[in-house]
Amino acid sequence: MKHVKRRSFLAGVAGAVAATTIGAPAQAAEDAGSEAAFALARNGHGRATVLWWGGATAQFAAAELADYVERMGGARLQILRARPEQPQTATSGVLVLPGSRRQATTVPPVWLAEADTQLRDQTTDSYLVSATPHGVLLTGVGDRGVVYATYALLEQLGVGFFAPQFSYYQGAAETVPQTGDITVRAQTSLVTPPWPVRRKAIEEGWSISQAGLTALIDWMGKQRLNILVFPYDYYGAGVSRYEDFAAGMAPELAKRGIVVEVGGHGYDAFLRRADYPQYYTPGSNVFNVHDEAAVSQYVAEVVTYLRARPEIAIFDCWPPDGATWPKATLAKFGTATNAEVHVVNKLVAALADAGLHVQVERIAYGAGLDTPTAGYAFDPKVLIDFAAYGRTYAAPFSDPSSAVNAYHLEVLRRWRATHPGTLAIYDYSRRYRWRELGNPIGVLAQDAEMYRSVGVNGIGMYSEPANWLQFEAIHLFGARSAWDPTLTYDDFTGSYLPARFGPAAQEMADYLLRTADDPDVLNTPGQGTALRTKYQAAAADVAAARAKTAGTSAAIVLDRLAWGCELALADIDISRYTQANDQTGKQQAMALYRRLTQQHRFNGIQLDSSYTTPRYGEQVTRAQIAEEYRSPAWGYLPQVQFTVRQGGSVDVTISAQDVDFQGHDVEWTLTTPQGLTAERSQGRLRASGPLEASETVRLSAGTDVAPGNYAVTVTFAVGGGNLTSARCTITVTR
Repeated sequence: MKHVKRRSFLAGVAGAVAATTIGAPAQAAEDAGSEAAFALARNGHGRATVLWWGGATAQFAAAELADYVERMGGARLQILRARPEQPQTATSGVLVLPGSRRQATTVPPVWLAEADTQLRDQTTDSYLVSATPHGVLLTGVGDRGVVYATYALLEQLGVGFFAPQFSYYQGAAETVPQTGDITVRAQTSLVTPPWPVRRKAIEEGWSISQAGLTALIDWMGKQRLNILVFPYDYYGAGVSRYEDFAAGMAPELAKRGIVVEVGGHGYDAFLRRADYPQYYTPGSNVFNVHDEAAVSQYVAEVVTYLRARPEIAIFDCWPPDGATWPKATLAKFGTATNAEVHVVNKLVAALADAGLHVQVERIAYGAGLDTPTAGYAFDPKVLIDFAAYGRTYAAPFSDPSSAVNAYHLEVLRRWRATHPGTLAIYDYSRRYRWRELGNPIGVLAQDAEMYRSVGVNGIGMYSEPANWLQFEAIHLFGARSAWDPTLTYDDFTGSYLPARFGPAAQEMADYLLRTADDPDVLNTPGQGTALRTKYQAAAADVAAARAKTAGTSAAIVLDRLAWGCELALADIDISRYTQANDQTGKQQAMALYRRLTQQHRFNGIQLDSSYTTPRYGEQVTRAQIAEEYRSPAWGYLPQVQFTVRQGGSVDVTISAQDVDFQGHDVEWTLTTPQGLTAERSQGRLRASGPLEASETVRLSAGTDVAPGNYAVTVTFAVGGGNLTSARCTITVTR
């Protein structure tokens, strides 16, 4: 058992992130009792006015401060637009002054002078929280700084931004203390980001929806992340497409100053084989990079696309996933990386000629993992994303005992030595094939420190909403370590766990340790039993934690983590029985895994996708999965195979689920083939919250129906609009 240090989550994490700190927040928090404070509210009454100046981000920051103060119980603060007098660096900000005002006012010069003094020569996204008994100043370098400072202050006041407000959290993604007395300690805290690249990636986007995307962007602002990566059109499937979400994202991104990065795999999305067959070689999915006409056409297509979308700040120039290069291209350039140098640099030059200020990003991945050879180099303005897909998380990146990690670290260091531009990490700790397994936070902590020592400039991680709650700690650690790469596992868990789980912090510390293994150990025969034992103990940890947290928001999270342990155990058993050649055990484990996956796919702990459904012997398309997660509710049949004798009957269960957690009446209609009859053909289920609603319908087979397989279909609808249909097979025997 690992004993948890009881520390303030806000002082221990938010304070520790300061790369440059004046009056270090963590220390200042400890000394707050001896310092004069500024009152935002007393006895539930607002005592101050919130002034803002600058653009949309400052106005948004002012509103967020007032909203959270009101939610804490401090009544509503007045918000006014102020007029600054020639700010040099603090071009946007929020100033909280005592009392109320009837009209807008100027920002006192003393506050602007303080801000300009502190922020002068600081990097973009540095932010300042300055407070005296006479007021509170929140500002920073660039548009995002004022947002960052505001959320940093709210964290000091006890607000916890643990996760995006996805619907299945039911309000438990954040904690807001309830108090009528709200004071800000005296301080001058300047925080500068160690890394300019702090990202979340939509990646394949199986479970993304407009509402989920809004929640994710909101959380990114609260965690001081600055780049959202969205696929142009993942695999060309027409499902996870930037164009489908751009309009809804734009205002949410703008309010927080978050920039959007678009692209991903691959070149063929812009130079389509169907439109330009002359630029492709049979057997290759990469266009003929050795053909200058092909390169010029690709570049022209991208420039046209970006010219029409000025909101895109970064463009991912990647070949297709699993790239197969024309032999003539490799003969001309020598390596895939060298060929990419040619394409990327041509695009960089063309964007500059067109006057488009878009940074080009290139991924070091697959055949293009290593650096260019002599005579080739990427333009220094290019962002290189290092994607060590083949590494293991069973050991830290820097562990010399891991040959595969040692190789990737050697290549990473070569990139840092040869590329003078931005170098970021494409992190795979939430890789899809891990499904609901794996919390390697200790490894991630050691990795972050190593990345800092190598000279890396940032990091990014997958962001599927469907299983976020299951991996809340990983996502939160990733965001925190992007601001403090020296953040240790002990410091993170010693602050996060007490804040999140209160009296159950120790049990959840044990849970994280038991679930920390790299799930790829399942590929090694004999390891499944040991992993199963750990997850059984983890389930007991969650149960013990749940018993200590009744009636709290932590209980909502723990209920779902308990379901996650059930899923993990079923997943582990599939591998165990497969390796033991136990077909009966395997089929039982697959059936359980199917039932649990479909039962909990909307509860935050399981992503329904092509990475999970093959585990129980089914296949799905991206369109089918997207339809599930973008619907208000859903319907399905928990069991899809039945056997009945002639003249006999069988009960079929029909279930409905609440996807957006708004509560819905789901109507169902059952259709039977000739020879089968149903006791009723229509019904209505009230789906509300995390537990599905179900009822059974008895189907009867006629005495003269021919033996064989018969398909029964159930269609589901909400408010007159069709949701989906499900089918089961009734096998009739003599």
